[in-house]
Amino acid sequence: MLIHSLPAFRACAWSTVSYRATEMAAARAMVEAAHPDDAVVVSCQRLEAYGFGPCNCQAPDQVHGRDAIVRLAAVAAGVESVVLGEAQVMGQVRLAFKDASGELRAAADVAVGAARRLRSETSFGSHSGHLLDKALRMSTVEPGGTLLVLGAGAMGNLIAARGAALGFTVTVAARRKPGDSTHTFVELGHAPSLPPFDVIVGCLGSGAGEIAPRALPTARLLVDLGTPRNFNVLSGPGAIAISDMLEDEARRPHATARRERLRRRLGEVVDERLASSATDSRSAAGAFRAHVEVVRQEELSRYRKLHPDVPAEVLDRVTQSLLEKVLHLPTARLKDAEPDDVRSFLAFFAPAGEPAPVADPPPSVRA
Repeated sequence: MLIHSLPAFRACAWSTVSYRATEMAAARAMVEAAHPDDAVVVSCQRLEAYGFGPCNCQAPDQVHGRDAIVRLAAVAAGVESVVLGEAQVMGQVRLAFKDASGELRAAADVAVGAARRLRSETSFGSHSGHLLDKALRMSTVEPGGTLLVLGAGAMGNLIAARGAALGFTVTVAARRKPGDSTHTFVELGHAPSLPPFDVIVGCLGSGAGEIAPRALPTARLLVDLGTPRNFNVLSGPGAIAISDMLEDEARRPHATARRERLRRRLGEVVDERLASSATDSRSAAGAFRAHVEVVRQEELSRYRKLHPDVPAEVLDRVTQSLLEKVLHLPTARLKDAEPDDVRSFLAFFAPAGEPAPVADPPPSVRA
């Protein structure tokens, strides 16, 4: 069980906010080669590898055991994001662990569960679109002018919507027009011929490559939200990147203190979940549920290969919800059953030739 292997759990982390395209490609290849059995989280700010056992990689940040669980929970909850509480990173964490099983899955479940608990308790009130607000605060540009958004993915859509809410006249440049967009649209290749804008925001994917200033319309402010960077421009008064926003955030005592409070709260929730896991794993109900969870993970792995068109998180959520409903009554009754009845019940679930799931006996019947 996870509680026994917890000290060997490890997080190796790299900040990638300032990486250019070649640096990002090299870093990702290096991380994946050095951690073939790990879950690798790739986001707009970081590369992080989570796994068990010793690691000799040169990660600038490496934490172990319970602290690694808390770190993963903080990443999933958006506590480590530029925009505090960013929701999109939860999906990136789930994607990294979609094929995980056994101890690695158990570690992710504890961390993601703690992250969800924190998000349910906390009113963040912001999303990635609010990066535009932050960039404007760091510049001399006031909202309400003209805004060009490069890219129509999730980030581009959020920035465009936030820009419209701030009073900008929004134009979106992308390879194809978003189906439900109400903003002016131009093909990305026609962007250089557009008139000047007050603000241009880069939200292009990792395969876009860097764009030189001469390939852009003129603008008072360039905001680079790409990882790797979209614009081949040095940071300065008229060019702001995610790395600049992180540095600004680190200089704000109130923001730093709030993030630290949220990390402490995540630590409390993680400790509660680990303690509960340790107790449950020694009980008859816990042994039963742990055995069923192993079977569920094996079947999930098979279903993902058979149905790649179905999102992994949907399969996980549906199967987990179904089993929770099926197992609720049996596990409740197991808690009050006699030891002989428990052993007989658990024996029904053991495959041929294998021992039944084992639970520690209650204190009254231990030697």
